[in-house]
Amino acid sequence: MQTEDGRLVVVSGASRNGKSAYVVKDVRKVKRIIAWDPEDQWSKQPGFRRITTRKELFEAVQKGGAAKLAYVASGTNIKQEFDFWAGCALFWGRYFGACVAIGEEVADVTTPSKAPGNWGMLLRRGLKRGITIYALSQRWAEADKTAIGNATEFVCCAFSNDDDVVYMARKTRIPVDQLAALRKVETATTITCPFIRYEVSTSKIEHGKLSFTKKR
Repeated sequence: MQTEDGRLVVVSGASRNGKSAYVVKDVRKVKRIIAWDPEDQWSKQPGFRRITTRKELFEAVQKGGAAKLAYVASGTNIKQEFDFWAGCALFWGRYFGACVAIGEEVADVTTPSKAPGNWGMLLRRGLKRGITIYALSQRWAEADKTAIGNATEFVCCAFSNDDDVVYMARKTRIPVDQLAALRKVETATTITCPFIRYEVSTSKIEHGKLSFTKKR
């Protein structure tokens, strides 16, 4: 069966600078999503089902059709839970069609070397099965090089230190000064998070921003 290839979007930036918000906006029309949700935030998005056990997650991915699944792992070994989630994501996309897999804060469950286990297989094999992957991390120098090397797009939000700016400039063709200039702006009523999107195949660089009204 022929499917349209997925995308691998590497999203970086300091905490509370718009990484997850960017992805929320980008997937708003997607009907099949499976999220690795260690902070229990995707489970609170409209339409998502909160899942806390392997049994429940495995049962969910054995079904076709539309679903938005947020895996808030309850096991004691977080890396093993992440590996299980990645295997389920690959299974779901392979046997039931195109979907989106969202991996939050992958530096907590990977290392700067080759991507481990099922996560590595998801990164290497998922795209040709129509799986679009969003891999998020505050510090990509501490996360796996497989995601960086296979990325089709990079989205950079504001960084908290110069080392991260230099690292992401090296991995993309975004100039250092443009990355360093990213700054979150807060007023009494709004928060604005700028970002830069880099498309690998075309070397296209786009600037954008997300604006939010502060909760009272």
